[in-house]
Amino acid sequence: MQDLPADKREQVREHFDFFDEDKNGTIDFDEFANLLRIISPESSTRQAAEGFSIIDTNSDGFIDFEEFMAWWETVWYEF
Repeated sequence: MQDLPADKREQVREHFDFFDEDKNGTIDFDEFANLLRIISPESSTRQAAEGFSIIDTNSDGFIDFEEFMAWWETVWYEF
């Protein structure tokens, strides 16, 4: 994972915090499904489950900030 500049990392943190609806420091499946509906309104529950399992690299049932950051860097961040 490439290190983001501090200002970009803070932007990603703001996105993470927005989707962490209950503010517990992780994104659960329901929060992720909401995120996916925002960025891809026609996505299905099956697609959300597949995406969630890919991002949740430690398979604990939650996406933590580091997992979110790794996903963000590969999918959204323009190098």
